[in-house]
Amino acid sequence: MPSPRPSSASRPSCAPPLPNERSSSRNMQPRHEVALGPHTVGDGHPVSIVAELGVNHLGDPGRMLEMIDAAVDAGADLLKFQTYSAESRYDRLTNPKADEFIENLARWELPRDVEARMWEHAAGRGATVFTSPFDPDSAAFAHELGSVGFKLAAFEVVNLSLVRALAGYGKPVVISRGMCSYDELDTAIEILREGGCPVVLLHCISSYPVQRHDSNLAMIRALRERYPWPVGHSDHTRGCDLPPLAVACGANMIEKHFTVNPKLRESDNPFSVTPGELREIVFRVRQVESWLGSGEITRIPAEEFMWSFRRKTA
Repeated sequence: MPSPRPSSASRPSCAPPLPNERSSSRNMQPRHEVALGPHTVGDGHPVSIVAELGVNHLGDPGRMLEMIDAAVDAGADLLKFQTYSAESRYDRLTNPKADEFIENLARWELPRDVEARMWEHAAGRGATVFTSPFDPDSAAFAHELGSVGFKLAAFEVVNLSLVRALAGYGKPVVISRGMCSYDELDTAIEILREGGCPVVLLHCISSYPVQRHDSNLAMIRALRERYPWPVGHSDHTRGCDLPPLAVACGANMIEKHFTVNPKLRESDNPFSVTPGELREIVFRVRQVESWLGSGEITRIPAEEFMWSFRRKTA
């Protein structure tokens, strides 16, 4: 069974400043915290674990309901949906595979009234939900449903019309940085900040799945050095190994794609974690949080016996 989510008052910071952060003039200012519903994302708070349900339901409302229940029961702190109109997801003029993608997404798209029922069911389970909207109309719809924030997918960071639409709500925005340059990230963040949006930055590799040797977890530290906002990891590798390592690198949020049936071959199901694997991730992340400690030099009970053997200053 997963360990219960600790309160910030009952545990030390799980992400103490890294050595190169202490010496960086960029980080003299305090690091920001971001509230997503009842969850606070940032140093000194439990790592937020996000189950990305996406379109792994493949258009089946019953499967989506099952996924919601399973993710909540497995210990996810937040659930992430995708809200879109298939026709607006890809540009037929610039993407040679747009027709194929749009056809699949149309099959998996939930009608608005059905998606609204999914949000209602999640709320009934006490889940905190946000979504990746892929067009302004979908953002408006998700806002009406009570999304606590938005996710800006990696390939939408340069879609500045969408970024401006999200900025208009002033809600927290979680940004995946896959494929993005720093200049592109800076531009999106500037637009969002002008709208009053707090941001969370997720390192990710835009490959499905990602091979472990391509994970580049050092980017978590690099993003922490450059930005004062919470940083996390959207992990597209298979299994449970990467999230605890990301937390050790300073991640404040972990996002994993989630499925109730990895044998399904469409969408992200083949590399998504199962309910049992999500429980394992929750357990491992909470373990690592407790092992990391506070980053402060303190006298602890485990050392008491050895103090009697310590040399005394003359």
